[in-house]
Amino acid sequence: MKTIFSKKYMAAVIFIAINALVFAETEGEKLFKNNKPAEALLFLEDEINNGSASSAAYNYLGLAYYQTGDYVNSVDAFARGLKVPATNKKVLAFNQGNSYYAMGDYENAAKSYSLALSADAKYTQALLNRANSYLMAQKYSETITDYEKYIVMEPNDPQRPQIEQLIALLKQEVARRQEEERIAAEEAARIAEEEKRMAEELARQREEEERLEAERRAEEERLAEIRRQEEAERRRKLLEDVANSLQNTDSTNMTSGTEDLIDYDFESELD
Repeated sequence: MKTIFSKKYMAAVIFIAINALVFAETEGEKLFKNNKPAEALLFLEDEINNGSASSAAYNYLGLAYYQTGDYVNSVDAFARGLKVPATNKKVLAFNQGNSYYAMGDYENAAKSYSLALSADAKYTQALLNRANSYLMAQKYSETITDYEKYIVMEPNDPQRPQIEQLIALLKQEVARRQEEERIAAEEAARIAEEEKRMAEELARQREEEERLEAERRAEEERLAEIRRQEEAERRRKLLEDVANSLQNTDSTNMTSGTEDLIDYDFESELD
């Protein structure tokens, strides 16, 4: 019996010792839990770097940065934690979404909340916060979907009347936007058709102008050719007249052909 008791006693001691080591808080965690985030930051960073931090250290670090207003480093701390095994990914993603939201980066906030929801589809707080992010990003259709899903999952939420009122207003806004988009699309189509007709008319006018210009040039060339021919004919007649004037054709100047006979004054040597 003594031996059995000793073994049980030793097992209990070992179990307590192990738990004491596992659940022992680091200095950074203690400072954070004592509402000293600025002081906790350096310790948490050092504990993470030297490997003495717990799996919750990344969450504490991100929250400490968040509480000091350093949202950029807060987002980074949660992102680092998401890459480490055995960390609470759902909580890290959710808190990262809150940091993005505080920065006004609603697109990335919605992505972080979606990541948290992928870990736990029943995480209604992440669903509500994603709906709020979509609202701020003016993605009203997605907002309505998340709000409606939220009140189904949380029917007793005290904010339900306000959420339902907001859903009704958002549906009106979506309908108004759809109507504006329809009118804008019709106007764009009308303008496009009008511009098409105007372009066609301008093309027709250019073709007509080019045709008239071609006809004008052709007529000018025809007239120029006529003038060239007339000028050539005038020059030909002028030359002909000059030639005729130089040619003596008066009958008084005509010859019978005898006046110019050569008179030989020597006697013929012929008998």
